[in-house]
Amino acid sequence: MSTKHSRSNLVATAGIVLTAALTLTACGSDNEGSQESGVDPDVDISYDISDDTEEVNIDGDLDLEQPAAWIIDEGDGDAVKNGDMIQLLTASVDVESQEVRAQDFNAGGSVTSVNDDLASQFPQVHDILEGAALGSDIAFYMPADTLGEDYPAQLDIMHIESVIPNHATGEPVDTTELDTKLPQVSLDEETQAPIIETPEGEPSEDLVVDVLKQGDGPEVQEDSNVTVQYRGISWSDGEEFDSSWGEDNTGKPINFGLDQVIPGWQEGMAGQKVGSQLILSIPPEQAYGEAGTEGIEPNETLVFVVDILHSADPIAGDDAAETD
Repeated sequence: MSTKHSRSNLVATAGIVLTAALTLTACGSDNEGSQESGVDPDVDISYDISDDTEEVNIDGDLDLEQPAAWIIDEGDGDAVKNGDMIQLLTASVDVESQEVRAQDFNAGGSVTSVNDDLASQFPQVHDILEGAALGSDIAFYMPADTLGEDYPAQLDIMHIESVIPNHATGEPVDTTELDTKLPQVSLDEETQAPIIETPEGEPSEDLVVDVLKQGDGPEVQEDSNVTVQYRGISWSDGEEFDSSWGEDNTGKPINFGLDQVIPGWQEGMAGQKVGSQLILSIPPEQAYGEAGTEGIEPNETLVFVVDILHSADPIAGDDAAETD
């Protein structure tokens, strides 16, 4: 939960290379329709990125006039569909020097939605991602000055790692192991969105965290960038004040840095695993305190159910871009 609880303010300023590149390309492009898709430049691109190595080789002349995307190496997994949320491992490369400016291969990558919004802004990227097989390597080229005046030409190498589910897929925890003072949670049968019952009795003065589904993915760190679904209610009346699930419970996951949220989220999520679903009871001192905020009364205890879908460490590289 951000210090501003409105969902529109929860978007992370994490160093997610593809997201930043797309955002900046939108600002810098005067003619989106001129962006190229389906191109296959006469170049060979290879890379080796690991904990110890950051090597990229561009063999051939890469000098396109417009941003373009194409497949470097076809994977052998299932095809990506429109509407999928995918995990991308990305390296941003200075084309002239062939040096890696930033990369998140070693940090868990980032999450990108292949949807109509992406198609309307960046058809060349959407068209390449949709239908591409999991495991494929994608090139996204941006000519000089695309990301800003005097910014060199850049190549993003993107590896399609996996499709991310839009709800927690961990193993349900036996209800006998849960804190009986916390409100009960049920799930929408079709969408798996949580439904939180109105709390009863007095809330705890301390932060309370229960695991409703136990995931087996990477462990969330204190400075991780996470992708989640969540629903929040006030303890006093059970009224929902914020949710990523929306009124139809279909959900639109969001990502943010744990350093950008209220202390109750920071402490409650650190150490939990991807794939888990949590219920958090957060006292005012770790939420919005005596002041409250829009939709939240002063001194209100907050209840959240959070599905952890993805977690990544801060991006590697001195020039990692940031989104606004």
